[in-house]
Amino acid sequence: MNTQTLEQMKQLRLHGMIRAFSSSLSPQSVDYTNDELIAYLIQSEWDDRQNR
Repeated sequence: MNTQTLEQMKQLRLHGMIRAFSSSLSPQSVDYTNDELIAYLIQSEWDDRQNR
């Protein structure tokens, strides 16, 4: 499931979300609630686009 999600993000060119989602999958990551995870992913994508 996670690899499919990452592949879809890649096809959609959501580079910031890919990095954030990948880091959220690591064992030492923060345990986000659903709404916190969505906010984190969106903020990461926003930041990535602003920096490009």
